[in-house]
Amino acid sequence: MARTSLTTVLATLLIAAVAFSCSPTNQALKRSKKLAAAGLTYEATVMSLEALERKPGNQKAMIQVKTYGEKEIKAQLREFEKLAEAGETVGALDAFVRARDLEDRANAAGVLLSGTSAHISEYNGLKRNYVKDLVQQGQQSLEQEDFTGAERTLARALKYSPEDNAIQELWRSAVAEPMHLEAHRMYANQKYRAAYYTWADMESQTGEPYKNSRQYQDSAVFHGMVTVGVRDILAPTRQELNLSQSMRADLINNLVRTDDPFIDWIDWNDQTRYQSNEQPDYLLEMEMTDWTEVPGTMSRYERQGYRKEVVDKKNPDTGVVTKETVYHKVVYYDVDYRVFIHGALKFSLVDPVKRSIVTSREVEEQSERIIASAEYSGDPANLYPGQWTSISEAKTTDQVQYGQKGKLDSRFRTSYNPRVVQDMRETVKNSLVKKASVTLIETLNSPLFLQ
Repeated sequence: MARTSLTTVLATLLIAAVAFSCSPTNQALKRSKKLAAAGLTYEATVMSLEALERKPGNQKAMIQVKTYGEKEIKAQLREFEKLAEAGETVGALDAFVRARDLEDRANAAGVLLSGTSAHISEYNGLKRNYVKDLVQQGQQSLEQEDFTGAERTLARALKYSPEDNAIQELWRSAVAEPMHLEAHRMYANQKYRAAYYTWADMESQTGEPYKNSRQYQDSAVFHGMVTVGVRDILAPTRQELNLSQSMRADLINNLVRTDDPFIDWIDWNDQTRYQSNEQPDYLLEMEMTDWTEVPGTMSRYERQGYRKEVVDKKNPDTGVVTKETVYHKVVYYDVDYRVFIHGALKFSLVDPVKRSIVTSREVEEQSERIIASAEYSGDPANLYPGQWTSISEAKTTDQVQYGQKGKLDSRFRTSYNPRVVQDMRETVKNSLVKKASVTLIETLNSPLFLQ
């Protein structure tokens, strides 16, 4: 018993060691070592940083970042001094920025690296005139409405002076101004939705509104919003009617949760319809075109097996009684109950004024489940699957399939459960709602519908 336990523990430790060695973090650290051995210390440091950022606090990664990072920062600063003396301003500044970026990433990951502070005054003096020239070039490009060139030039200036607010403001203008102008053009052409999201993309890139973009977004929503009334789902039978009521409620919930600023969803049931004096811009009409259930289809299969029995056997010479296991050939049955459900939902987006169909789609879903069981007149705990040629005659090919015992027991534990049918209905219903929601939202977001 002790030997078995020790073997199990050793096997577990071996599996854990193999899994640990194959983890993405350890693979990255191995590649980092290979890069360092090849003399690519900068790449090795970056790879170690990526491993540490992937798994914060990893001691091996922290050690490699510290070892390679210190070495690389010293090398980059030597390169900075060398290029600065040679008058190669851009190369010198880039070397310092690489060293500074390694410091910042390592410090953020919990590894202290230093060295750039001793050269900061020399770096500031070197970059001053160069950054000033870049800013002037960027301003000239802005004046000439070369926004792409201005963005590229000012991004280089920010690379060396990322904390400079004036340069940040110029860069934001270079990024935002062309998008702002394009959004205004769309707005003037009554493409309110496209204009709205152009301003939204502009703000996500620059991090803040530009000029009066928020006010124009509100105006675009005001002019471009439409109302869509969701009608009751037509259903031919009582069962489909009950399902359709639940589906409609879920569908409305899904549509409202999209938070589309240009669509106001209205529960346009018969009561609301007759009480309202105004009609929605569009109507969503739906029909349950199919709901088919085929329950209780049964298939029965005859199987060969063995019944295990423990008997007492007495030695005629010594009179000693011992236990012996014997297996008797038996027949048992597998029974499969299959349940099939298919549903289909058709929806149409209608313009109630023109009585024209804007779009019409149909979605469908189906589900089939097998509820398996087994039949045996004896004790299933002692039943084993197997194969034999004759139930009354022993053959050399007869065998008991001990390894299939667990699979057979699981089938005996499975019984027909009417709740499964209800679960299948819910699955098909929810899938129809999801497919209809996705299809409808894609249609509404199409440039052909809302611009």
